Amino acid sequence: MRTEFKTSLLILPLLCLFLMPGCGNDSSDRTAMNFSDPGSEALFYAAIKDTTPVYEPLSVEEEALKLAGFVVPVQPLIQTEEWSSEELLYSVYFTLRDFQSPRDEGVVDRSNFYKLLYDAENVLSGAYNYADELASAQAIASPFAGIDTSASVFSNAANLEDDSLSIAYNNTDDTLEALITWKWLEEDNPDKAERGIAYYVYNRATHDISIDMVFSVDYDISTPATEYNLRCKATGNAADHSFQFNYLINSTAIIAKGVSQGQDNYVIFKYTSGDDTYYLRVPAEAGEAYFKEICEESPEEILTDPAGLEDDENYLEWIESEPFMVEADLLTSTEQLNIGIDGLEGTTNLDF
Repeated sequence: MRTEFKTSLLILPLLCLFLMPGCGNDSSDRTAMNFSDPGSEALFYAAIKDTTPVYEPLSVEEEALKLAGFVVPVQPLIQTEEWSSEELLYSVYFTLRDFQSPRDEGVVDRSNFYKLLYDAENVLSGAYNYADELASAQAIASPFAGIDTSASVFSNAANLEDDSLSIAYNNTDDTLEALITWKWLEEDNPDKAERGIAYYVYNRATHDISIDMVFSVDYDISTPATEYNLRCKATGNAADHSFQFNYLINSTAIIAKGVSQGQDNYVIFKYTSGDDTYYLRVPAEAGEAYFKEICEESPEEILTDPAGLEDDENYLEWIESEPFMVEADLLTSTEQLNIGIDGLEGTTNLDF
């Protein structure tokens, strides 16, 4: 039987508290939890950037070359007719493009893994101190059954109804495990809602990390269907930079595995947006310029048969065994929310 957690009340509006730090008059009472070492309040964001690839945009790559004394040809546009958001390979690159705030606010949307993670961690750090300590640790279901938390127990939890968000976590010396949900509304667009659910596990001792997130944008809240949907899963290790990645945004599906840092390391991508499946091997130290050059000058390096890939580490064995995510893995309807999961004692909520 489902139980409900004690509901806490937030004094500040959601957008103010989580997206505009420092607003309001009682900020001294709203200190965000420091999850990691002193001086850092972005544990998952920092750890995953040490795990999965972070591809620098061309503008940043060119600036680094200039600072190093290289002469960089002037490019009239970073996006050309061939290299644009209409190109499938551009979409693959963009999911793992670097995101830094405030530099990239308004430039990078939440189809980008790091932008989505950055915003989710702001919710986590803001909501952390509002979670009630439970009488005893218990298993808690996410409002979306596709994110499985049945193997976990949480010591703290809260459903913050006034702000349409929930949190459950267990924080020990070795491991931080957290489940958060949120719904964002826009005052000037009352028919729109953005919903997200994120489940994180990070082992401080081993540096193993896993993240499972689902996100949707509903442009007409009068109907159950959501129009913009994505799901992303990443696992790996922040110390040795090994990772596995599975991503679905609407009809574009991406699977990747490799080591994201180190001059001799590489990543293999498998991706599709329809009937054809493509493969590409990318050096670990690559950035946007590498993807752009492949797209415009060396498209023959994008393969439909993985047999032609150089893969000394045999990443393809995992990639080929991992299925692309499909529509059933997405949050495509609000009717999928809060339906309960057998065997779990508590449930975090979304859409109160």
